[in-house]
Amino acid sequence: MREGSIPGRIRPGRRLSSILKAVLSCLAVVDVASCDAGASADDRGTEAEAFSVRDSAGIEVVTNTGFGWSEETAWRLEPDLQVGELDGPLAFGRISWVAPGPDDRMFVLDAQSHFVHVFDSAGRSVGRFGAEGDGPGEFRRPSAVMPVSDGRIAVSQGFPPLLHWLTSDGEHLGSTRLPGARDEAGARSAGAFGLWQVATSGQVFVQVQVIDPGADDDEMPTVLLEVESDGDYPPDTISTWTWHAGIGDEPIRVFEPVPTWMPRSDGSVLLSHGAPYEIEERSSEGGLRRIIRRRVTPVPVTQVHRDRSLADMRENMEDGGAPPEIVDDMLERAEFQPTVPDVLRVWVSEGDGRLWIGVHDAGLLEETEPSTPDSWTNAWDVFERDGRYLGRVPVPEGFSLRVVTEDALYGVWEDELEVPFARRYRVVRPGA
Repeated sequence: MREGSIPGRIRPGRRLSSILKAVLSCLAVVDVASCDAGASADDRGTEAEAFSVRDSAGIEVVTNTGFGWSEETAWRLEPDLQVGELDGPLAFGRISWVAPGPDDRMFVLDAQSHFVHVFDSAGRSVGRFGAEGDGPGEFRRPSAVMPVSDGRIAVSQGFPPLLHWLTSDGEHLGSTRLPGARDEAGARSAGAFGLWQVATSGQVFVQVQVIDPGADDDEMPTVLLEVESDGDYPPDTISTWTWHAGIGDEPIRVFEPVPTWMPRSDGSVLLSHGAPYEIEERSSEGGLRRIIRRRVTPVPVTQVHRDRSLADMRENMEDGGAPPEIVDDMLERAEFQPTVPDVLRVWVSEGDGRLWIGVHDAGLLEETEPSTPDSWTNAWDVFERDGRYLGRVPVPEGFSLRVVTEDALYGVWEDELEVPFARRYRVVRPGA
């Protein structure tokens, strides 16, 4: 089904849904002048201003101080393809991933049915594969489907962390499991919750919660690894950090910055720690190559943010089966950060290597509108591959992004009744 216009309003999204679900399932120098991201249009420059330097360690630092494109040159999104039904054989239960395939096809992973659906360039269903189970070609709690340039497809699951390799027709080729490494302190990565990403080159990366007997009850040590697809060799460590989960007697820290990352097709990794507004480009061995910065004014957490976050967390906890008294206690002790993280998500465009950075724009937040699918991201900042800032694109109402290519965005769109559809938007670049 093709459409000629995009939804007219923007809704804020849910900030903590995926994090809370993971916790419940596991229980699962450069100085620049500042600029105000909330300035009026009359005060803004019409072109992005950026410069780069190389510091003494040989790391390129790109700092952006401008506001990007003008109103006349701003990029826009046009709905191009939508698949799914309100009722019938193509009515999806819970879409966890949407990705492009060869010959302009679209792969849609329904985590509820455990099937990967395949659609042609016109949106016609041309097959499906998968099933719930532990046998070849079967999945448990699948989270993403990722095509690779050599024709293979990777389907990931978070717990236990496992990567399934299949042909484009769904024939099982093998699996990747985390190596059972254990350090001197007794911490190990195998068996913990894993978040997988596969570059189009076939390189495999995974973020895992480390099982550390020496960590505090509230601490979740986390490590980002590159692993061999056959799992035979020790992984390379890209980065490590600690996340405070708000488990037990510890309060939930709402709007606490959370690291987010994604690999490029060449095997390098883009990583942001959420605040300040900074993205690191690291090699697959973890070496720091480039730092991309944008100076913005942090967005204060208002009562609107607090109310919507509490309502969202309550819904997720109750859906997860938490007793009402526990839900009430956890929400009463929730601690809110003073500002929203500067960076909420990092995406990398296949083909041109541009960065799409998920941010929260206070100017797009309407007090009367309900929450959207899964995060507080309501806009994307777009950067060239070399780190130069281009401009900001609002998130279409009800849309959650999964994959970016040079000319299109793929993701999940929900209607007013929260019925999920897979949707592709074409990127329109005036004057290009």
